[in-house]
Amino acid sequence: MNEPKTIEGDSGSSLQSATAHLAELAGSKQLVLLGDQVGVSQHVRFVADSLPELYAAGVTNLAWEFTNDRSQKQLDDLLSAELWEESRCIELFVDLLGIGFTYREYADVLRAAWSLNRSLPTDADSFRVIGLGLPTYVEDPELLDGRSATELELRNWWMGGHYRDVAAFHMANILTNEVLRSGQRAVVLLSAERTTTRLIQWVDGVPTVSVGNLLYRWMGEGVARAVFHGAVADSGAIKRVESLVAGAPEQPDQFGISLDLSTLGNVGVNEVVGSIDGSETSLRLRDVADSYIWLGNIERWEACQLIEDVITEDNFTEVEARYRALDPRLEPWTAVELEEIRRDGQLKLPDSWPRLPLVEEPPEKRRRFRKQR
Repeated sequence: MNEPKTIEGDSGSSLQSATAHLAELAGSKQLVLLGDQVGVSQHVRFVADSLPELYAAGVTNLAWEFTNDRSQKQLDDLLSAELWEESRCIELFVDLLGIGFTYREYADVLRAAWSLNRSLPTDADSFRVIGLGLPTYVEDPELLDGRSATELELRNWWMGGHYRDVAAFHMANILTNEVLRSGQRAVVLLSAERTTTRLIQWVDGVPTVSVGNLLYRWMGEGVARAVFHGAVADSGAIKRVESLVAGAPEQPDQFGISLDLSTLGNVGVNEVVGSIDGSETSLRLRDVADSYIWLGNIERWEACQLIEDVITEDNFTEVEARYRALDPRLEPWTAVELEEIRRDGQLKLPDSWPRLPLVEEPPEKRRRFRKQR
């Protein structure tokens, strides 16, 4: 595997550390789209820990889909405050999906950004986290006439188009206004399917559009796609990568690597349906991403943990109304029920993650010559 820089603390390795690779890549591009599976604790902690090195490389923004853009002023105020305010941090995630996305590791990213700003000289540019989230449901249950706001047709009607496409244009516009026009740099943390650049994915025979597709058309080589191991949901490719890493002489625990000229870039991707530059072709990892972030096998993934004491007397009415829009019923949900739903959602996070292919048991070999009875 390529890359000349040494992993810190390991004089025998020629691989870059994951943080050093991401910082170097982000320092050479205006945007790095970092694709992930939602709710992987190790990946979110990595982002939080990488902020100082990203800032040192000239990256002054982290953009993500995990807070709404309508709350940007509150987010800016939180990260520039003299003291850390946990309750204001929680409000940002409640604004996103009510009780649906209240995980400690994502809050710790915001706290890491706040800590970074507190350490900077007074005349230095502050580090920002930019919210790309767009509410994709009707928030007032009285408008729904007993229907669920999670119904695809209802969301499409309310938004005036397919919510996936509307969200892609929404995110691209925010990144253009908040980062690109001012000549700044950003790492953009998104679910993997939103970060495709040259790759156009197909769903049910129809080509999709992602924020990465739009930005790549506008910016070309100014945007790069990096993915965490396991973010490209192809079980065969995941297994092949893990086999290659296990056999690598460096035996690294974590690293970042460019896929263009590396062995990992040759790994075939068979479960992703899509085209490159308008042509349908067999895909390899180097076709679907520019860089790869390895933090360990997917069987070692841990789910993000819940923030405690999210539902309070002050926010219960708002939280309950939002959840009832998603899962309508005549009587209001109770605080106990909402807390149970929140904890059940956390337990189900791994259900959306990719799995390695099952190993088929070889059929028992029949003896060529068996003793006849």
